[in-house]
Amino acid sequence: MITGTVTSIFGDDINTDDIIPASYLQQSTDRRFFKDYAFEKYDPAFRQRCQQAEANIIVAGANFGCGSSREQAVYAIKENRVVCVIARSYPDIFYRNALNNGLVLITLPDTSSFRLGDELAIDLDAGTVENRSQGTRFTFAMPPEERETFKQGGMIGRVRAHLEEILAARQARR
Repeated sequence: MITGTVTSIFGDDINTDDIIPASYLQQSTDRRFFKDYAFEKYDPAFRQRCQQAEANIIVAGANFGCGSSREQAVYAIKENRVVCVIARSYPDIFYRNALNNGLVLITLPDTSSFRLGDELAIDLDAGTVENRSQGTRFTFAMPPEERETFKQGGMIGRVRAHLEEILAARQARR
């Protein structure tokens, strides 16, 4: 179960340059570096809002994460304690970058009912988003393989878990 607070609501076509300006892309390879520049020009208050909650949720319209492919956009969001993005749609490359890095993305056909401050509970297994503030529930579809990958923290987490299984099996045989 993922729980968090809606701390940002965006419209359609939020591009990766809105999320992390290109001028910062080559300045570091440390994921945490990008935290301080997330939405710097598009929404300067984003980082401050994210500091107010332990687990932040972004709600957006269609095509969230469009534009050029940059994994740093996922880092900038995730390092600001964003546990989930709920949007109407995502470009494939942004979705893959988020899946690889464990930033949970939920697709809902209509995101207009969510409000800042709403407390949400997301159950990946059941495919539901419960808005505890409004007393509403939404269902979403997600392929089982992707659900498991998100639950394990992305492809990096999934590979780590697989390697741990292999090592544990080898140790058990000794």
